Amino acid sequence: MPIKTGLAEIREKELKNELERLIPEIIKLDVEKIILFGSLVTGEIHKASDIDLIVVKRTYKRFLDRLDEFYSQLNHKVAIDIFVYTPEEFEEMKESNSFIKRALNQGLIVYEKE
Repeated sequence: MPIKTGLAEIREKELKNELERLIPEIIKLDVEKIILFGSLVTGEIHKASDIDLIVVKRTYKRFLDRLDEFYSQLNHKVAIDIFVYTPEEFEEMKESNSFIKRALNQGLIVYEKE
Protein backbone atom coordinates (compact mmCIF):
# COMPACT_ATOMS: atom_id res chain seq x y z
CA MET A 1 0.00 0.00 0.00
CA PRO A 2 1.57 3.30 -1.08
CA ILE A 3 2.30 5.89 1.60
CA LYS A 4 1.40 9.57 1.61
CA THR A 5 2.57 11.51 -1.40
CA GLY A 6 5.17 13.58 0.44
CA LEU A 7 6.89 10.56 1.96
CA ALA A 8 6.73 8.64 -1.30
CA GLU A 9 8.37 11.54 -3.11
CA ILE A 10 11.15 11.68 -0.50
CA ARG A 11 11.76 7.91 -0.79
CA GLU A 12 11.72 8.09 -4.59
CA LYS A 13 14.32 10.87 -4.57
CA GLU A 14 16.46 8.86 -2.13
CA LEU A 15 16.30 5.80 -4.38
CA LYS A 16 17.02 7.74 -7.57
CA ASN A 17 20.02 9.49 -6.01
CA GLU A 18 21.41 6.18 -4.81
CA LEU A 19 20.83 4.58 -8.22
CA GLU A 20 22.75 7.40 -9.92
CA ARG A 21 25.61 6.86 -7.49
CA LEU A 22 25.61 3.06 -7.85
CA ILE A 23 25.48 2.75 -11.65
CA PRO A 24 29.11 3.87 -12.21
CA GLU A 25 30.23 1.48 -9.44
CA ILE A 26 28.38 -1.39 -11.07
CA ILE A 27 29.77 -0.55 -14.51
CA LYS A 28 33.30 -0.78 -13.05
CA LEU A 29 32.57 -4.45 -12.34
CA ASP A 30 32.67 -5.05 -16.11
CA VAL A 31 28.98 -5.63 -16.73
CA GLU A 32 27.26 -5.81 -20.09
CA LYS A 33 23.80 -4.59 -19.13
CA ILE A 34 21.90 -3.14 -16.17
CA ILE A 35 18.11 -3.26 -16.06
CA LEU A 36 16.11 -1.36 -13.45
CA PHE A 37 12.71 -2.81 -12.58
CA GLY A 38 10.21 -2.76 -9.73
CA SER A 39 8.63 0.11 -7.84
CA LEU A 40 11.16 2.70 -8.94
CA VAL A 41 10.07 2.15 -12.54
CA THR A 42 6.35 1.62 -11.92
CA GLY A 43 6.12 4.60 -9.57
CA GLU A 44 4.48 2.54 -6.83
CA ILE A 45 6.89 3.80 -4.17
CA HIS A 46 6.37 3.05 -0.48
CA LYS A 47 8.55 3.27 2.62
CA ALA A 48 10.04 -0.20 2.07
CA SER A 49 10.78 0.32 -1.63
CA ASP A 50 14.24 -0.68 -2.76
CA ILE A 51 16.31 -0.66 -5.93
CA ASP A 52 15.73 -3.75 -8.09
CA LEU A 53 18.36 -4.54 -10.70
CA ILE A 54 19.12 -7.27 -13.19
CA VAL A 55 22.77 -7.26 -14.18
CA VAL A 56 24.18 -9.18 -17.14
CA LYS A 57 27.86 -10.03 -16.81
CA ARG A 58 30.28 -12.52 -18.33
CA THR A 59 31.40 -14.72 -15.48
CA TYR A 60 32.11 -18.31 -14.57
CA LYS A 61 31.17 -17.81 -10.94
CA ARG A 62 28.23 -19.65 -9.41
CA PHE A 63 25.03 -17.64 -9.02
CA LEU A 64 25.42 -17.00 -5.27
CA ASP A 65 29.10 -16.12 -5.67
CA ARG A 66 28.11 -13.50 -8.25
CA LEU A 67 25.74 -11.93 -5.75
CA ASP A 68 28.47 -11.91 -3.10
CA GLU A 69 30.78 -10.12 -5.54
CA PHE A 70 28.30 -7.31 -6.09
CA TYR A 71 26.97 -6.92 -2.57
CA SER A 72 30.48 -6.93 -1.08
CA GLN A 73 31.85 -4.33 -3.50
CA LEU A 74 28.92 -1.94 -3.59
CA ASN A 75 28.62 0.40 -0.67
CA HIS A 76 24.87 0.82 -0.94
CA LYS A 77 22.99 3.22 1.31
CA VAL A 78 19.49 1.86 0.63
CA ALA A 79 18.19 -1.67 0.21
CA ILE A 80 18.95 -3.19 -3.18
CA ASP A 81 18.07 -6.47 -4.87
CA ILE A 82 20.54 -7.51 -7.55
CA PHE A 83 20.17 -10.53 -9.81
CA VAL A 84 23.31 -11.32 -11.82
CA TYR A 85 23.03 -13.50 -14.92
CA THR A 86 25.46 -14.47 -17.65
CA PRO A 87 24.51 -13.35 -21.18
CA GLU A 88 23.63 -16.95 -22.04
CA GLU A 89 21.42 -17.39 -18.97
CA PHE A 90 19.72 -14.08 -19.64
CA GLU A 91 18.97 -14.90 -23.29
CA GLU A 92 17.58 -18.31 -22.37
CA MET A 93 15.45 -16.93 -19.54
CA LYS A 94 14.00 -14.03 -21.57
CA GLU A 95 11.63 -16.45 -23.26
CA SER A 96 10.84 -18.92 -20.50
CA ASN A 97 11.17 -17.23 -17.11
CA SER A 98 8.12 -15.20 -16.01
CA PHE A 99 10.19 -13.13 -13.55
CA ILE A 100 12.61 -12.03 -16.29
CA LYS A 101 9.78 -11.46 -18.77
CA ARG A 102 7.94 -9.22 -16.30
CA ALA A 103 11.14 -7.32 -15.43
CA LEU A 104 11.82 -6.72 -19.13
CA ASN A 105 8.24 -5.65 -19.85
CA GLN A 106 8.16 -3.09 -17.05
CA GLY A 107 11.90 -2.44 -16.75
CA LEU A 108 14.25 0.17 -18.03
CA ILE A 109 17.72 -0.49 -19.44
CA VAL A 110 19.93 1.99 -17.57
CA TYR A 111 23.23 0.78 -19.06
CA GLU A 112 24.26 -1.32 -22.03
CA LYS A 113 27.85 -1.93 -23.07
CA GLU A 114 28.56 -0.88 -26.64
